[in-house]
Parts: sequence; C-alpha cells; structure tokens
Amino acid sequence: MSPAPKTFAPLPAARVARAPAPFVVHNQHHRLYKNLRIASAVDCMDLTDSTDITIENSQIGPCGGNGIAVSGGGTIRIYDSYIHVETRSHGCCDRNDGVLLQHTSDITIAGNVIAYGESNVEAPQGVARLTIEGNFLLNPRGPFPRGQNVQAWHSHDVVVRNNYALSSTDTTRFLYPDDQEDSINFGIGSGFVAEGNYVTGGHSPSGCGIIADDGAGGARFSGNRLVDTGGCGIAIASGANQSVTDNRILNRTPVRGAGNTALYVWNQYPSPCGPVIVEGNVATEVRANGVQSGYWDGGGCGKVAVSHNTWNAAALALLTPVDAKLPPPLVPPVPHLCVARSPYSTQTSVPACGD
Repeated sequence: MSPAPKTFAPLPAARVARAPAPFVVHNQHHRLYKNLRIASAVDCMDLTDSTDITIENSQIGPCGGNGIAVSGGGTIRIYDSYIHVETRSHGCCDRNDGVLLQHTSDITIAGNVIAYGESNVEAPQGVARLTIEGNFLLNPRGPFPRGQNVQAWHSHDVVVRNNYALSSTDTTRFLYPDDQEDSINFGIGSGFVAEGNYVTGGHSPSGCGIIADDGAGGARFSGNRLVDTGGCGIAIASGANQSVTDNRILNRTPVRGAGNTALYVWNQYPSPCGPVIVEGNVATEVRANGVQSGYWDGGGCGKVAVSHNTWNAAALALLTPVDAKLPPPLVPPVPHLCVARSPYSTQTSVPACGD
C-alpha cells in the first residue's frame, strides 16, 4: 500500500484567463496540490513520471489542450475539482480530453465535475487499476472516435461506479452541446466494471449508454440506470465472460438509422464473444413507430444465459413516471471530501469546497 501523501503548500497556479504553458509536475513524489486555479492556451496540467500525487479542490480550465494529462508514474488521485476544457478538437485524438491517462496505474478520479472534453475521461492505452467514482460527467464534444464520458481501451481493471453521465444538446442549460458517441466505452482489455451509474442523453446512431466494445473481456455491468440514451442502452459487442445484471433502461429517444434496442448482445468483431449472462434487468426502448424493443440477441456470443428479466410494456410500467422511478442524482453524486465548485453542483451532503 502506498503511503498517504505528505502535505505541501500548493505550488503557484496560473490565475490569468490564459497561461502560455501548462502547470507541469515531473518526477515528483508524495505531493498534494490543492486549491489550484489553472487556465492555459495548451494543456492545463501535465503529470509525468510522478507517483503518489493528489490533486483536490481545484479549478482546471478552460484549456487549449487537455485538462489533466497523466503519463507514466502512478498512484494518482484527482478529487472534488471542476475540470472544464471547453476547446473542441478538430480531429482525432486526445488533444482536448478532460483527464487523459496513458501508461500509468492506480488512479482514482472521484467527486469531480468534468465537462466539455474531447472525452471527459480517456484512458487509450496502458492503464491499470483505474477507479472513476462519484463524478458528474457532462457533454463530451468529440469528434469520433472520441466523444465519451469515459473511455478505456488497451487497459485492465477499470471500475466506473456511481457516476452521473449526462449528454445534452441544450445550450440554454449548458455552455456547449454534446457530440457523444458512447457514454461509457470499454475495449481491448479485461476487468471492466460499470455499476451504479446514472447515464442519460446521447443521439449517435452508433452510440450506446454503456458498451463492451471490441475485445473488452470480463465486463460486468450491474445496477446502472439509463434514461433516454438514444439508439442503445447497454451493449455487449465483443469479449469473453460478460454479465449484465439488475440494470434499469428506458429509452424514449430513438435515433434514425440506429438499432433502437434497450439492451443487446451481438458480436460485431473478430474477437471471441461469450459466455454472457443477462439477468434481472428491466428494459425497453420505445421506437418511433411505437414498437418496443427491450432486448435483442444478434448472435455470435454463443448461448446467452437470459433469466428473470422484464422487457417492453411490463418494463415501461415499472420505469415510469421517470421523475419518480428513475430520478437523477445530485451533482456530483458522491463527493470525496467536499462539493466541487461548479455551475452545476447541487449536492448538499457535505459542504462546498473552500479556497
């Protein structure tokens, strides 16, 4: 077990609207960075080859590059901060993510408000033992193949738990509309867990709320609530030893050209798929013609173990009215020590973060 971080006074942070260079933490160890106020014309904060680092109660953004970019090192904690990149990327990939993680391990991202990134949390390669818990994740802006609230590929042991992931085109409520693909997306790796999340919004014809994508092995999706996530709620599209249990999925916003099914199992890749367990879910998608589609098995994953689920009209009765049956959590849903100061925070369980 790593030692608790030693307490150091925060290093000076940029307090101007735009700074010429990122706040760099290189080859540092056992450090606490608190009450930072950083905006930059490039990356706001770069952590390289550093270990046992805590960032908390900070304001990161706007940023011309990534919000917080972590490369190498490990045992990084990001708590109770507002991270808002606000710069839209013009092409792929990872120029403007909220939190970008590469070749690192033992990361915890908890109690934050993370908004308007290319992806809000992106782990494209070489990440192990990542926990993303209790955050509010808002309006990823892409473009494809980014555009996720959380995406983890070429990684393992990733837990996404008790987050509120929202994507919306409403610019009366939010600074920028989303350009979401999938909200929570896993691929090429193992040990992917999504549990207890509230996921809403999305309008891509190829996007889902939560998906085990190409080669995502050992995925466990449990106890999530998904509301109006477009053409797909939860999907198993590849990978071995998957389970989808006790989720609640209601889609009333079908997308032209999409499959428009609340939950599906269908191998779309050369990677092996199955076995898959689908148990205890309550799910339906109401298509434009009024036909309901709670579940679809597209084949390629072997015999799916389907039991004790409720689909279609019976599911609709259990999931509506949404305000009573599937209300969204407060923002952020689970603060670490204090409520991140952001335009969207509504949580009252603990005090607001101070300066």
